[in-house]
Amino acid sequence: MREKYRNGESGMLRTLRTATRRSAGRPVPGPRTGSGSAGPGDPGGSVDRADTAALPNEPFNRRIEVLVAVVDSPDETSLTAQLLEGRGWSVRPWLPRDDTADASALGPGRVGLLVEVRLHGARFGAVQAAVSEIENLARRHQAGMWVVDAFLIEHDLAHDYRSVFHAHRRLLETSALPGSPSPRTWIAALRTSLGVISTVRILKQTGRPSVEALERRLERGTLTGRPYDPQALQLRIPMGMEGRDPDGPPPSPVSAWRLAGPMLAGLGAAGACGIAAAAADGLFMLVPLLVACALVWPVGHEITNRRGEQPLADTIVWGAAAVAPMTVAGLLLALIMPGPPAQVARVTAYMVLGVALCALMLYGLGYALVHSWFSRNANWAVPALVPALALSLPWFGGLLHTMYLKAGFGVPSDAITVSVYWSYAASLKPTGIALGLAAVVLAIAGWLRHYHQWVHARGMVRIGVPLMSLFVIGISLTAGLVGAEAAANRARVAAASGENPAAYYGVQGRLVCVKPVSKGIPVFNGPLANRRSLLTFGTSGDRVWLWDPRRDQSLSVRLEDVVVTEAGASTCG
Repeated sequence: MREKYRNGESGMLRTLRTATRRSAGRPVPGPRTGSGSAGPGDPGGSVDRADTAALPNEPFNRRIEVLVAVVDSPDETSLTAQLLEGRGWSVRPWLPRDDTADASALGPGRVGLLVEVRLHGARFGAVQAAVSEIENLARRHQAGMWVVDAFLIEHDLAHDYRSVFHAHRRLLETSALPGSPSPRTWIAALRTSLGVISTVRILKQTGRPSVEALERRLERGTLTGRPYDPQALQLRIPMGMEGRDPDGPPPSPVSAWRLAGPMLAGLGAAGACGIAAAAADGLFMLVPLLVACALVWPVGHEITNRRGEQPLADTIVWGAAAVAPMTVAGLLLALIMPGPPAQVARVTAYMVLGVALCALMLYGLGYALVHSWFSRNANWAVPALVPALALSLPWFGGLLHTMYLKAGFGVPSDAITVSVYWSYAASLKPTGIALGLAAVVLAIAGWLRHYHQWVHARGMVRIGVPLMSLFVIGISLTAGLVGAEAAANRARVAAASGENPAAYYGVQGRLVCVKPVSKGIPVFNGPLANRRSLLTFGTSGDRVWLWDPRRDQSLSVRLEDVVVTEAGASTCG
């Protein structure tokens, strides 16, 4: 049986090598056994130089090793290798081990390939996405391959339990100097004790080796081989950088949320204690302050307890440095902001919620745009979008002004002169809402992309997200036009009641009295009412456009034929 698979593997390997030369131009690495160890061609398990040179251009932060069963045919094996390596994934033959019946898991007439799928995104859903990617690839191209096993490759790189040594220039001891030391010497000694000094070398060693033993090794030229002079350099271990005891049990990895969650909760409670202290009267204000003092040790323990227990003094100092500013900030916020402390606490909670939602949206936008078509083409897409947006904003502002004047009063938009800055201002609100809603859609799509949730409907997402963004943009811009019409209706009601309407982005309507200088003057869309006030938005050349609230009609006359005065009441004398 073993010889049969050796013969089958060698034929498959030749097919893979031929297919890879045609597609990627590099040899396939040696086969690997079922346990994932290196094959005979790679005894040390090292990475082939040709294999690393052909890494995909797409960035990745997740690696999933997948065992794929392929139909035992040169054509199917060649097609599978081309499809998988075309996605930038490494492919190598797989051999069953002697002591197990791994080959039966593949099925009759099938051979195994080990594929390393490389994805970018969260850990959650990465394995399911890798399996779905291969299965979708097989369905789209009718390739005879099936996923048998998938495993997420992970290394604990976030936690380094080695001892860290910093080497810096050795300074003269203050006791060795003749006479009284200078202030510069004292400052240098203080910098050394606090660690605020230039580090020229960093070493990381397993366990807790002594400084003297490590200095002797460096003197002999070990590690990088660079010269080390213990008379000129000094090794030290910064606070919290002591390594784990090699005889102790290995620590279990802790997530970042487990570390940051209690500390953030303690700081939030400290801020709430400050607000409660401002709301309390008399001696009752001491109760929240005592609670804040009780939070010093837990918060300091969360800050300093990263590599083992620290001295109590360090824990108290770090805890007080974190809790005291938050308590004072909550107290000052309650004293400075208007309103009772309960309202201050509610406003603060709303602010925190708003900041959290903004952070979620910004992260979603980052997940949607980073490593995408936009990020790859931003060098020309952004310069092309800026002038387009700069030209479209005043155009849309002019459209809003036209809607306000024409739909509300029947006055043409060119009858008045509005500054281009007011056109920009009129378009900012609806355009900002449109872009904000589109950003929300993109942020949701970014979170879905980050958690590998659109693998099953990638084509639908690529079409649906742009369509949804265009839909919300169109709805928002339409809402802006409806808002302009609503503002015109409010201005009509105000004018009919004898009041000057509110300004609309540089368009200011005023009630005036108009008297003809002679009888029989030409009036467009007359007659001209000279005994009641009319609404005007200004002059246009040698003509003035008016709106009659009683007739609900617009009219126009020449300026040389009438006398226009400000109306003091709804009627004119």
